[in-house]
Amino acid sequence: MEWNRFLFGEASPWMLLEICGRAAVLYWMLMYCMRLLGRRVVSQYTLFELSIVVTLAGAVGVPLQAQERGLVPPLIVIAVLVSIQRLVVALSIRNAKVAAAVSGQPDLVVSQGSLVLPALKQAGLSREKLYALLRDFHVQHLGQVSRAWLEPSGKLTVVRAEQPEPGLCILPRIDEALRREARLEKTQCCSSCGYRQDRNAPKACPRCNARQWEPAAQELTE
Repeated sequence: MEWNRFLFGEASPWMLLEICGRAAVLYWMLMYCMRLLGRRVVSQYTLFELSIVVTLAGAVGVPLQAQERGLVPPLIVIAVLVSIQRLVVALSIRNAKVAAAVSGQPDLVVSQGSLVLPALKQAGLSREKLYALLRDFHVQHLGQVSRAWLEPSGKLTVVRAEQPEPGLCILPRIDEALRREARLEKTQCCSSCGYRQDRNAPKACPRCNARQWEPAAQELTE
């Protein structure tokens, strides 16, 4: 094995120094570009903003190491991308339809203590992932939630119920002792959507037609 070629490639030593200079220029260029795109891009990406960042990465990746590529083409690409992003932001401020088309709209995933299964399917969000997000808001069962929206950025917004009622337990199944402590035997919930009904009610869920039920849960206080 030719260790010199393996470690340094076929580029000359001067090219290695040039790569360092290119990396420094592209680094500061990207930093300035991200500042132009705005704080919203830096904090949390939407699909449109993520596509902008991925395109930026693709534009600067090749000229960073390719000797035959110059720095002017990525500068042009970055200028076009920043212009497009600024134009889209300006149009989104003036027109709500443009904003919805570019950034998307929130999906209602929980309504009055029950899951909105079509919205979960459309968003590609599993129940367990949603339960994990709800637990970040100290939610123990769905009866504590009045509304929950999945934002276009993937963040969850929760409106808690003013008067919580028993609901489907979302505590981790690995903690069976805690789930047993929160259990209410007189009320049951659909394991699929969380619909609540009495123990002697019909077997099929009136909302999703599922036939698997489990005892409802109450909130556990510290």
